[in-house]
Amino acid sequence: MKIKITQLESLVKKALKKYGYTPKEIKIIKDVLLYAQLRGNNQGIVKLIGKGIPRRSEGKPPFIVKQTKVSALVDGNCTHAMVVMDFITNLAIKKAKKIGIGISGNFNTSESTGALGYYVNKIAQNGFIGIAFSSSPFQTTAPYGSNEAKFCTNPMAYGIPTDTDPILLDMTTSTMAYYGLIEAKTAEKKLPDGVGYDSQGNPTTNPAEIMSGALKTMGGHKGSGLALVVQILAGAFVSAESFNDDSVNAGNLVIAIDPKIFGDLDEFKHKVSGIVSKIKLARKIEGVTEIQVPGEGGNNKTKKAYESGEIEVEDNLLNELKKVVKG
Repeated sequence: MKIKITQLESLVKKALKKYGYTPKEIKIIKDVLLYAQLRGNNQGIVKLIGKGIPRRSEGKPPFIVKQTKVSALVDGNCTHAMVVMDFITNLAIKKAKKIGIGISGNFNTSESTGALGYYVNKIAQNGFIGIAFSSSPFQTTAPYGSNEAKFCTNPMAYGIPTDTDPILLDMTTSTMAYYGLIEAKTAEKKLPDGVGYDSQGNPTTNPAEIMSGALKTMGGHKGSGLALVVQILAGAFVSAESFNDDSVNAGNLVIAIDPKIFGDLDEFKHKVSGIVSKIKLARKIEGVTEIQVPGEGGNNKTKKAYESGEIEVEDNLLNELKKVVKG
């Protein structure tokens, strides 16, 4: 059903308040969730239904445990991962402004960071190249050649400034995000063939069965290789846990790079825009009306939603969110 964006924003803020978050935390988490929802990304309000994301009572502000001129390692201090991810993104931007590159990572979070595109978009909007990786010991995805979950969904994202909207590549290394399974289950929908396995290792299209079994990696052995790299960079590299399903020590890594370390920013953006233009002019196959670059579809959906002031939300999902608000 359709709902006004302002009404949805109000529901999200009320839900987060019920979960115990402070006004500052609510603002950050709300912005991350709505960024995804407005783009049609399954990292949005679905995170608030069911068990939701209650604030951990032991959560305290994240803090830097080790840093250099270009880097900072942060203890998430049991604060929600979206708040911590925003914190380390701002750190990376700050360092990139000073020295041309900023690398920040964190350990000691357990919740989902939400759409990584939100953070690299923030970096790109500052005129920098943004890179982000996220891993978790929560095992949802089988390595290539296996049907047993060992990886998490291990997403990665890249944000690159252009003369107009940034290029935003935001993807999991699994066939779909875990919250995509929750959305499908909530909507009572089956999934396409090839997404994952049930708990016995049998292929299935039932999202609930995959949640108790394993997702496949995207692109077979290539996706499995990328999942491993993300697990290392956003896990072992930042002192987070890997392959321990009982752990709550997840990690993230963010990199901000100022194009001016190699040349002129405006020239770089113009060259990137030229590459995009050439790609979009490529000969189209039958049935294709437009060739889009990463992030373009989400940018267009967001603009259309704001122009109309409304957004379409799946009925069951919206009703579940309203239940959370009503308590």
